[in-house]
Amino acid sequence: MVNLNELANNFRFADLLAKQGSTKLFVQVKGTTTSEGMFGALPGRAQGLDILADELDAIALYALVQLTPDGPVIRFGHAQQVASLAAQRIAAYHGKLRHHLCITDFTYEATDLAEFVE
Repeated sequence: MVNLNELANNFRFADLLAKQGSTKLFVQVKGTTTSEGMFGALPGRAQGLDILADELDAIALYALVQLTPDGPVIRFGHAQQVASLAAQRIAAYHGKLRHHLCITDFTYEATDLAEFVE
């Protein structure tokens, strides 16, 4: 696993590059401490990650981490799904929207990751 932020001084689209065999994953990590599990995620950045990953024959994922008193809740979503959800919520809100995603929008957990990326 490679921390892209160390290589590119806060890489714009992804935080991590992971590889196992021929499978490559670009992962953008988003964290929140809100009790509702709300995240900010701009559609353009998610689309950019998806395009970059496609060009490099990789899979583009978001890892959404909600820090709770009972421990972290971690869910995964494809960048394309993140971009679509965020764009829909921005279009439906007539003002400045700070949170674009909710942890409950995503069902895949770390234990599901192998089948999720295939």
